[in-house]
Amino acid sequence: MAQTSSSVHVPYVIPLPNGIDLGGVVKIRGTVPQFSDRFIVDLMCSMGQDPDIALHFNPRFDQNKVVFNIRKNGSWGTEEFGQGFPFRHGQAFEIMIIADQQGFKVVIGDQKYHHFRYRIPLSEVSRLGVSGNVMLESVNIF
Repeated sequence: MAQTSSSVHVPYVIPLPNGIDLGGVVKIRGTVPQFSDRFIVDLMCSMGQDPDIALHFNPRFDQNKVVFNIRKNGSWGTEEFGQGFPFRHGQAFEIMIIADQQGFKVVIGDQKYHHFRYRIPLSEVSRLGVSGNVMLESVNIF
């Protein structure tokens, strides 16, 4: 299943009626505004209010770290942190989230950044959301 969106407005939410298959890729291109403090990419598991989140990807400029987590039954899990901070204010970025056998492989630019093991089955993912202070150029799902 391929979906493409260009000139994307934030907050951005798109249903994934067929979910994400093993080997599936979410590619996000954008720019971080000059005074951004953080933005969020969530792979969510339902259409309702306060859904479970299989992947919460959260670059935090105010803390100079990238946080990975899940939310299950309204509660956040244990945070994981990526190595280093690959984002800069005013600079364009490309994030690829790849669903592999064990978890989500996150690639930023052309560098593998972090591998987040599944804590919620991939088969439960049904929606993608991007929010926070970020300018999106395109979102591709294939």
